[in-house]
Amino acid sequence: MKKINFNTRSLFALPYVIYMFIFVVVPLFMLFGFAFFGENGFSLDEATAFFTDCSQWATIGRSLRIALTAALSCILIGFPLAYIIAKIRSKTVQYMILMALVAPMWINGLLRTIALKELSTMINFEAGETLLTLGLIIDYLPFMLMPIYLVITGIPKSYLEVSADLGASPMVTFFKVVLPLSMSGIISGFLMVFTPAVSTYYMSEYLGNQSTFMIGEQLNIMFTKDNKSGAAVIALVLLALVGLSVFIANCVSRIGNNKKQGGLA
Repeated sequence: MKKINFNTRSLFALPYVIYMFIFVVVPLFMLFGFAFFGENGFSLDEATAFFTDCSQWATIGRSLRIALTAALSCILIGFPLAYIIAKIRSKTVQYMILMALVAPMWINGLLRTIALKELSTMINFEAGETLLTLGLIIDYLPFMLMPIYLVITGIPKSYLEVSADLGASPMVTFFKVVLPLSMSGIISGFLMVFTPAVSTYYMSEYLGNQSTFMIGEQLNIMFTKDNKSGAAVIALVLLALVGLSVFIANCVSRIGNNKKQGGLA
């Protein structure tokens, strides 16, 4: 019998492995159990009812559209903001600005959503997709800002200096050096915004209306009705959507890395 050798690193990783098994692997098997096994054994009734319902597909499409709009808007706002902050010479000023932008995240997300709802009511801004998207942007912008800021500040100044020495203008340096090297931060930020946005339910409940009904709200309704099988099917669909977005992001990241290596070669 082959003897298993436990080194120091393996022992340090053991609590993490146990944690992942208890809180990730076991709940995942429970989801599959609730989704495909009932009192009478194996059943595809809930899955069939979900995927044959046109309204469910419309809800999925709406959730993807709203989450994607919010994530892309966060990129358009977060990248220039992170770039400007990173260009400030004083690190103290940088940290103060970042603290001011991140500090609202210390407040409970539900309270921030209720506050935005009250503010929109005061200025007669109707609830709907626009308000919901705006709420998602405000709520998740720091998740986009921080990864991009960390990546930009990690770009060696020598790269920018070499680009300038070779005659590249600041605009060319930005698009040829800064932007490609920032892609990892952009992709990380996109996933950190898109993943919670596509599955949100309390924000769509407070800031949206009937036309913005999202898949997260449907999941909440299933739990309220104590329909464990239906809730498990929706949870697996959300898991598949998140997994697909991670897969696409990894593919985009690999393509970007291959182009970078080809350019350096």
